[in-house]
Amino acid sequence: MKVSGDGSLEWQTPCRLQVQGSHESSIQVRSGGHLDSQGRATSLFFSGNPSKFLQGHNVFGSDDLRSLMLDTFFALCSTLKIDPLLVDISAIEEGDYPLITVDINQAFELPRRQDVLSWLRAAEFKSKTRHGRPQMKGGTIYWGKHSARWALKGYSKGEEIEAPKHKLPEALNDTPLKKWADNKLRLELRLKKKELAGLGIVKANQLTEEKVKTLYRSYVRKIEMKEQIRLTSENEMKLPQKLRSTYVLWKAGEDLRSTLPKATFYRHRKELSGYGIDITLRQDTAERNNVIPLVRVLEAKPASIPDWAFTQKLVHHSARA
Repeated sequence: MKVSGDGSLEWQTPCRLQVQGSHESSIQVRSGGHLDSQGRATSLFFSGNPSKFLQGHNVFGSDDLRSLMLDTFFALCSTLKIDPLLVDISAIEEGDYPLITVDINQAFELPRRQDVLSWLRAAEFKSKTRHGRPQMKGGTIYWGKHSARWALKGYSKGEEIEAPKHKLPEALNDTPLKKWADNKLRLELRLKKKELAGLGIVKANQLTEEKVKTLYRSYVRKIEMKEQIRLTSENEMKLPQKLRSTYVLWKAGEDLRSTLPKATFYRHRKELSGYGIDITLRQDTAERNNVIPLVRVLEAKPASIPDWAFTQKLVHHSARA
């Protein structure tokens, strides 16, 4: 609330209530709207991640917003001991409620986590959108981070769920979620109120599953990438840090006899031979099959929800149905 100098109340608003969901995840709600004849609020505002609230994780979820919110609504009503009217249930089922912000995301599978991190580093310098060059912060790359309309971000899902803030609940550590997320590049689109209104999306029923997919593809295509990125080879992953630079130069076709000091060359030759690599044989630069265009990752088929997620009930109720 805000109280003016003369003691009069200028405005007041209810505090948000944090409601616990699956595996200690939570979502925030508060009452609002106009008051009815008995002085009760007529609206309930939701803020948070419904997938995480229901599932205990957001490694994957559902593109069916209406079903997702219906599951969330019933879970909240049960926890808060609210007995909804049929008209309220009908409105939720039909998606007859306003949207303020929507996040849409997809996971893209790369050979290993190191390749996800390499892709992110390369994209920091070799990509752009109409917002300009991206920003990198804490391992996450942002395109249009401070835009009032829309933004994109990319990060390693494997790294995210190991961070303290986003760590998987203990009860889910024995599931295949960690292993599945390990080599996934996550690209997330955020559409804010102004952008949604400009797209003619004011209510949830205007954001159909097909619309979700179409919108996501159209915004991800706004990332311009024309450069290439070298994915880390299996051999390089196994090498000690001190040998990687020599291996990379050899892989690129360098004549290491003329590049390295003589003692270093013979020492590295001996050590690398233990990994089946002979740097005395100059590498043919024509065989660069571990070099891919940055954009090809985004054109690849996104990773789909694995079958075990349904059998182990790791997706919300309606998605399983």
